[in-house]
Amino acid sequence: MSPLTTTLLTAAALAVACATLSVFVVARRWAFIGEGIAHSGFGGAGTAWLLALLFPALDGPEMQWLPYCGVVVFAGLTAVGIGAVTRGGRAGSDTAIGIFMVASVAWGFVAREAYVAHRHAQPAGWNAFFFGDPGQADPAFAAAAVLVSAAVVATVALLGKEILAYCFDPATAEAGGVRAGFVHYLLILLVTATIVVGTRVVGSILVTALLVLPGATSLALSRKLSVAVGGAVALGLVAAVVGVLASTKVPYLTTGPAIVLLLFGAFVVVFVVKRVRRA
Repeated sequence: MSPLTTTLLTAAALAVACATLSVFVVARRWAFIGEGIAHSGFGGAGTAWLLALLFPALDGPEMQWLPYCGVVVFAGLTAVGIGAVTRGGRAGSDTAIGIFMVASVAWGFVAREAYVAHRHAQPAGWNAFFFGDPGQADPAFAAAAVLVSAAVVATVALLGKEILAYCFDPATAEAGGVRAGFVHYLLILLVTATIVVGTRVVGSILVTALLVLPGATSLALSRKLSVAVGGAVALGLVAAVVGVLASTKVPYLTTGPAIVLLLFGAFVVVFVVKRVRRA
């Protein structure tokens, strides 16, 4: 499999997963919960950098995977923490983000400064964490991205109505027989898995855009669940493929920003067209 094919497959799988969840993230107003989970991974990368300082054997080129493993662990722990704090209205999502994200980011920056002070170089994965590096995606990672995407699509196909009912009104959904607690943690788990994949492709700064823009654009066109999800997936796929191909042709255009700008452009067009029609 060529590097371009691997990148296209990974980006397409990420786009499908993000777009499928995007409708529910927008409906539940979870955009900044996704932001919190994404940025909290920085604390995991920082922990890996400190371990590399303590154990020099972990600091070799063959250990480039270690910071990403830290991101996965911290993102998962943060997701559980946010899920527990926000469940049942114990606290708002902004409070949950304030509790977990800022502490993780602060820890990551302290660890990064400690690494630079001792090694006089930037730690492995520093730039990739914030801005992504799809060129590092190998066939194994592409396969993992496809599996995550398939799990997201299958879950939404089976439980889409229950998830939507929970997103719009958790209390009413639970009164109607929906297992709101199960749906709450399941949705956070799916968002977290998608963010973990997306961080490596487009970076933690931009991955939230992939979880918001397709759904926001599609919901502006239709409130029917199947149409909204289908439109979001189609938009995400087109933006991912065009963004990857454009980044191979334009030297200064990287994949993540290209995809996000395409999605933003589509949202602006839909927004303007709707305003013109209303006028």
